[in-house]
Order: sequence, then structure tokens, then C-alpha cells
Amino acid sequence: MPTTVPELRDVVGFVLEHADKNALDHITQAVKSRHDVLREKAAAEITENATVTIRGISPKYLNGLSDVVKEIIRGRGKPHATVTLDKASTDTLAFSSTKFGHLAGRTSYDLTGVPLSCCEVVKS
Repeated sequence: MPTTVPELRDVVGFVLEHADKNALDHITQAVKSRHDVLREKAAAEITENATVTIRGISPKYLNGLSDVVKEIIRGRGKPHATVTLDKASTDTLAFSSTKFGHLAGRTSYDLTGVPLSCCEVVKS
């Protein structure tokens, strides 16, 4: 039996007009789960030498940093990368946290341990 996919406007209309607290809780969890699936799918497509921007990471000052994936580690635990930051991102990092203040003036920096799920490929 084929399943039909509801139109986005119908889903949004239901949420705005009919969803009660219980339905909203279920919808919120479903949206979170879908975001997780999409992030994991995108993470699986990250390759070495890909240009990426870091998104959805904590600490927040790492968000928006970018450049090239130098290495990917897919061992135990969640896969993560070493991202070689460009000069602009290295400067941003140097002035965002005292922990990285020593990077001021450097042209690049290898940021280790970046979860692949937080790497977004930059489309050229």
C-alpha cells in the first residue's frame, strides 16, 4: 500500500492550528531526530581536503570557522576531523578565547577533534 507524503503547507497548517502540547512534543522530537539523521548523513560524506565550515558545535566561538579537512579519524566513538583553519579563522579563534590567544598573527592552525557532524561542506 503506497504512502502519501503530506504537503509542507498541510503539516505547517496542522502545527499552527490543531497541534496540542503532546503533539508538539512529538513533532519537536521528530524534527530533532530528522536533524540528527541529516547531520550524520552529511558527516559520512565529508572527505579529506574538503573545504568546510564548522557549525552546531560547542563552544560557540568555534562556529563559523572554516578551511580544509586535513585528517579524518573514524575509529572508536564518533568520527572527527582535524581542520586546518585559514588565516581569517585562525585570527577569529585567537581573539575569541584566551585559550587560543597564542595564535594571534599565525596564518593557519590545525584544530583537532572537530566532530564530522559539525562540518558543513562549502559549496563552490
